[in-house]
Amino acid sequence: MASSGAFAADVVLTMNSYGPVQIGMPVAQAHQLLTKLGRKNLPSPRGVAKAGCDYYQASPELKFMTEDRKIVRIETHEPNVVTPSGLRVGSSLDRVRRSLGSRIEDVQQHYSDNAADRSIVLVSGDKQFAIRVDGNQSVAEMFAGAEHAIRLVEGCS
Repeated sequence: MASSGAFAADVVLTMNSYGPVQIGMPVAQAHQLLTKLGRKNLPSPRGVAKAGCDYYQASPELKFMTEDRKIVRIETHEPNVVTPSGLRVGSSLDRVRRSLGSRIEDVQQHYSDNAADRSIVLVSGDKQFAIRVDGNQSVAEMFAGAEHAIRLVEGCS
């Protein structure tokens, strides 16, 4: 799971996980799992705030939003990340709409003046987890995690 272009295999992104890294997991444990999986030169998670909202940036293309040092949101634009329905960065937004079905919320991105910039959100049936994709005509970034954290457009405030 190295950075761009050197990926050995796809990482599956679900509403509550990035490969073996689970929503609710302590960021230190996520760091250990990513290291065991061969991720090189990861920054230490020691600087992540013990209380409140913060971020742990594992790479330029992958970061984890935390609350009290537990992961609540995964943000990625890595090319090797794929959802169970086959969506990835570069997938067309039309494909996203077809794949995620009628339960999606499809809205203009909050901080964009371009009406074509979309945020598409799918919330789990129990309202605990969600996945969000942002992009113009294709997926530029994917977010997964706790439903309340996915809805925070700006992340930590």
